[in-house]
This record gives sequence, structure tokens and C-alpha cells, in this order.
Amino acid sequence: MSMNVAMAANEEVVTVEGMQGISPPKETVVTVNGTYSANYGKNSIDGKLDTRWNSGATKGTIQYVFPEELSLNFIQVAAYSNPKSNNYYTVYGLKDGKWILVSPKVGRYVNSTVTITDPVAITPGVYEGIKVEVDGAASWAHINELTIGVVEMMNPNIIDLKATPGNTQVGLNWGAIDGAENYIVRYGTESGKYTETVVATKDENGNFVIPALTNGTTYYFVVTTTINGVETEYSNEAFATPYGEELPSPEPEEPTTPEQPEQPSTNRAIFVVTMTTGLEKEYDLSMKEVNDFIDWYEAKQAGSGKASYAIDKHDNNKGPFKSRKDYILFDRVLTFEVSEY
Repeated sequence: MSMNVAMAANEEVVTVEGMQGISPPKETVVTVNGTYSANYGKNSIDGKLDTRWNSGATKGTIQYVFPEELSLNFIQVAAYSNPKSNNYYTVYGLKDGKWILVSPKVGRYVNSTVTITDPVAITPGVYEGIKVEVDGAASWAHINELTIGVVEMMNPNIIDLKATPGNTQVGLNWGAIDGAENYIVRYGTESGKYTETVVATKDENGNFVIPALTNGTTYYFVVTTTINGVETEYSNEAFATPYGEELPSPEPEEPTTPEQPEQPSTNRAIFVVTMTTGLEKEYDLSMKEVNDFIDWYEAKQAGSGKASYAIDKHDNNKGPFKSRKDYILFDRVLTFEVSEY
């Protein structure tokens, strides 16, 4: 079931019952890499959950080129899977005629009846189109309906960001934006790569100082604002190099305790397997063990591999035994969750 909603300037958008966002505009050009029977790509944006695009294979690609640029922050997919399983989606945005990754591969559990999956967040921005790579795992890749999260274009980008260097600091200023709830400053030592984030109040646009910087190092800055809970696109990038004389160290200098080296990432995860009985099994595993399990599961979905998989419980509740392993049966797995730390 679909519902038309009147917009400004006599525009109409289509929403799909139960789904967030709206359908892409009617003039959107849909291109696919394959079609089975009459399940055409255009069916995926007709506002109807009982029609579909079907690629005719377990993997497929569908792209939507809009009649004009749209500011987006998520997509949502309705689909079904026979047998029910996790489907995987990788999303790209069309910017200046080039496809760029805006959401890495994410999994969504899909039943054997039409399932409205959770929205997939994408990098907020203005895009000429969206491309989705679908991995249906054990089922054919298809989409019953796709909607997009459109950010009101009235939310302006911050423009004319300026950076002024000082001694171990940089001062930033930009034009105030009406309706701004706050400003978010991102910066780093490489252009386009921002590793630090600072939140400024709505009144700090005139001279916001970033302290404790290293003299002689160039820093790159962008700013966004939040209006009605939606974050705008990045401003222009500004850069500056702090300068000034370093104060000499007092003499004599007392010995200091060497700093502890930064702890490396554990490269581990809490891995939870939910069985078809509702039972949940939790393990503390290395990411290699997690990825080995996923490789086995996907290979078994494709029709190859063993019917069970042994998970080593390591030191967990070992008791008097030399080792303990859980054997997981493929057809008893309902879903699994990976929480990396």
C-alpha cells in the first residue's frame, strides 16, 4: 500500500506503509545487472510490497539515478528470502559522476515472507544516485521495495570556514546558521581524514579555539551543524599550522617514569549465536575465529561444507577438562551477532 504526500512546489513523493523515508522520484532511472522473468528493477520503487526486482542469481546490483540531486542519510529495503537467512547490502552514492562507498556491507535478517528490514545508515550527503549490491546468500538477490531518507535541502551547509594559526592553537570562525542546535568541528593532520571531534555551542561560531596542538604541524578542519536533529554536510575544508617558540625545559630535569605504550586493539569480539529454539550462546573469540565461522556459514548456505561447526570455548568454564567445544548445527542457527572490541 502506498500513500502520496503533497510537497512544496507541487511536488509529490510516495511513501510505503511500514517503511521509513520515501520512494525515489518517478523519473529515477533504474539499471540492473540481471532480471528474472518480469521482475524488473523499476518494481523496487513502485510503492508496492507485493512486486519485486529479482536478479536471477544469488548476487545482484541495482542502481538508481535521480532526476536531480537529493540529500540523503539512509536507505531501507523490504525483501524476502527462501530459505530465510541474512541478506547483505553494500551501498554506493553517485557524486560528480563517480560511485563512492557510503555504507560498508551490512547484514539484515530476512524471512520467507516480505520483511521490512532496519534502515541502513549511509554517509550523509547530496547524491545524484544510489547503487546497492545485494548478496542474497542462499536465496536469489532481490528487492521488493527500496526507500530513501531525504534530508530537507533547506538545511544549509556551513560555508566560508576560516582557520587562523596561533601558538599551539588554531582559531576557527564561520557564518552563523539560522536554526543551528550546535556545531560539530572535526579535524586531523591529513586532508579529508578527521580523527578528532569537538562540539561547539550555537553561539561559538565567531572564534572557536582548538588548543593543545603541535607547533609546525598542519591541521585540517571541517564543520557541520545540526538542525531539527539532522546533521548537515561538511563545510569547506580549512587548514592552518600553529607556530610559536617552545618554552625551554627547566634544568636540571627530574627523571620521569616512561609512559606506558598504547595498548593495541584486542582484535576480539563477543560472538552471540541465537538458535532456532531461542537459546543464545555467547563466546569471547578472536576476529579470525569469528570470520572463520561466518565463512563456514555462508559456504554451507551455498551448498558446500560440513553440517556442523566446532567453536572452541578456550578458557571459558573449562573445569577439569583439557578443552571444551560447542558444535553448532547449520540448520539450528537463527541469527548471530558480532560485537568487536
